[in-house]
Amino acid sequence: MTFQLKIYQQRCLDELAKYLRRTWQLQDADTAFYEHTRRTYHHVEALRGLPYVCVRVPTGGGKPALAAYAVGLAAENLLRADKCLVLWLAPTTQIVDQTMRALQDKHHPYRRALDEAFEGCVTVMDLKSALDLQRGTLESDTVIIVSTMAALRVGDMDGRKIYEDSGVLMSNFDGLTETQQSLLENANGLTRPARSLANLLRLRRPLIIVDEAHNARTPLSFESLARFNPSCILEFTATPETTHNPEQEHFASNVLHHVSAAELKAEN
Repeated sequence: MTFQLKIYQQRCLDELAKYLRRTWQLQDADTAFYEHTRRTYHHVEALRGLPYVCVRVPTGGGKPALAAYAVGLAAENLLRADKCLVLWLAPTTQIVDQTMRALQDKHHPYRRALDEAFEGCVTVMDLKSALDLQRGTLESDTVIIVSTMAALRVGDMDGRKIYEDSGVLMSNFDGLTETQQSLLENANGLTRPARSLANLLRLRRPLIIVDEAHNARTPLSFESLARFNPSCILEFTATPETTHNPEQEHFASNVLHHVSAAELKAEN
């Protein structure tokens, strides 16, 4: 399957790479955003200081393709790493299934973009499979966990498997430094940190991709994302939130780049 990025898609990725590179240089997501857009950077208190930006693309503009390419850009320009852990959030279970099929298919353009960025060392899994995620896989591959936001957006941790202590994940918590230990949340009823998927994410500081990000604007959504100690959050949506009033629980997206409907029409 041959695939070539549209001009507007390449422009989106170029602008994103430029911002991520400048954020790394300054170690300041806010200043890098203002330099890039001349607009105010809206912080969410739970995620203060985090690179958290949005690419606005009209419906039909290929947001999942942009997201797939963006993973490699973030690893290279911001994380400065040859592999990373990615939490890819989709709005519905149907879209999770579609995304999984595309990212696991080595002939699909999205997967080919990832394989090119990470020399074929890519593992894609759903949230259930991630409950068995082994240290060796994380140390050899870029690992992409695909889920809905709803599966993570919980107020009560009880009964949620991603927060449960698990012996299967034990090897991921061997040999931690005191600083690393301090990042972890204690298990319910235990005096030590949980050996849980949630704590594994906190340790590894995932890159978070949010597809159709206008569906994830509530305080609980942000609190859930903050619990995973992300390194960066990249949003892709046609209709970003533009009203920023934390007192009324409105949190605007930091729109880094906007593709117009005319640009899509020009490239069919």
